[in-house]
Amino acid sequence: MSDPRVAPVEDNLLAFFASVSVMPMFRPDPATDVRAVHSDVPFPMFNAVVGARFGDDARHRTAEVADSFIEAGLPWMWWVTPSHTSPELEAVLAERGLEHEDVPGMYADLGDAPPAPEVAGLRIEEATDTAGFVDVMVAGFGLPELLREPLAEVMGRFSDAINLVGSLDGVPVACGTAYLTGTTAGLYNIATLEAARGRGIGYAVTLELCHRARTAGAEHAVLHSSESGRPVYERAGFVEVCQVPQYVWMPPGN
Repeated sequence: MSDPRVAPVEDNLLAFFASVSVMPMFRPDPATDVRAVHSDVPFPMFNAVVGARFGDDARHRTAEVADSFIEAGLPWMWWVTPSHTSPELEAVLAERGLEHEDVPGMYADLGDAPPAPEVAGLRIEEATDTAGFVDVMVAGFGLPELLREPLAEVMGRFSDAINLVGSLDGVPVACGTAYLTGTTAGLYNIATLEAARGRGIGYAVTLELCHRARTAGAEHAVLHSSESGRPVYERAGFVEVCQVPQYVWMPPGN
């Protein structure tokens, strides 16, 4: 029997991309057996594929979709989840030169979330300024400057999201998002500025997102963890329930 905790991990990710695909900067692929979005932004997360259901035609369809992105010449990614992959699909991505990165898909029951800890000088509040939230996000993840404007546009259009900013002694140093779909809260964008790391701020933001999401009606939370962030999320009650690997293609010379 499959683990029922996997479905929320997949469904929240697909819903996230469904919301993104209708935003003006993106050009969605009209195909019904995959969700693929193109943009003019030269960064993988802005040119992405998820949710492939190719069946017996997996090799041909994967090649067809992958080649359309490669032809565009911009960095792009294919996000694989347990229900939306096959050996044929992943073989084609490897043949096309995409780099594979393991990503744990994690789940937590919000009824079991520990209380958010108090950190001296830290105040966590809902973001009222999209640009300010993106400033922290760009700095926390070390993202290129060219993403500031498109990220502000994307973050400003989500209506079913809780965006939090953590300020240390009045200075914004951390951020995080809970994207709500039904009873699921997908946690994204959790980052802390390098100078403020090691004080439990990311842990506090994670738990604050969990508690605010529960107040908003969510019963469980899901996220995709980096290896460095995994101990923080495990401490907050998250467990790995699947792998949601990313395959990334970069233009030659990048």
